[in-house]
Amino acid sequence: MKKDLVVKDNALINASYNLDLAEQRLILLAILEARESNTPSDRDLTIHAESYINHFNVHRNTAYKVLKDACKNLFERRFSYQKLTAKGNLENVMSRWVQRVSYVENEALVRIRFSDDVVPLITNLEKHFTSYELEQVSSLTSAYAIRLYELLIAWRSTGKVSMLETKELRSRLGVSDTEHQRMESFKRR
Repeated sequence: MKKDLVVKDNALINASYNLDLAEQRLILLAILEARESNTPSDRDLTIHAESYINHFNVHRNTAYKVLKDACKNLFERRFSYQKLTAKGNLENVMSRWVQRVSYVENEALVRIRFSDDVVPLITNLEKHFTSYELEQVSSLTSAYAIRLYELLIAWRSTGKVSMLETKELRSRLGVSDTEHQRMESFKRR
């Protein structure tokens, strides 16, 4: 059985963003498609509803609806991350996930083109990246669960977990200041 490997630059793993569950799943499928098809960055990737159904074990009608809804919102979604400049300085970058996205109603498919900032963060990675099998997150039913898994799995290769302030963890998980305000269970006693 072929393993569907999701690979992201650690800058993207540690980025701050807020995507709902369907949007995250669509991004994961698009990453798989980009890696498997070697589609040039100036071309659209095609994700079929059937792929969403098979990977995430959802009903056909549910897949159609969530993919259509995800396309409506994904174009507006942003993320922020840090990278080093040529001079070794820290650069704070804010970018969009996609340059374009569309849903083809009668064909039950999504066409997506990643933004120029995303492409190098998901392809041709040689160092500072995290990989995992899509199957490891396919049964997770919360956008926060997927993000938390990615943050934890990124630390797997180092063997140590970095300490994060609650504010930074909230930012990376895409939790706004008005959401889930009672987080005392995450603090040390």
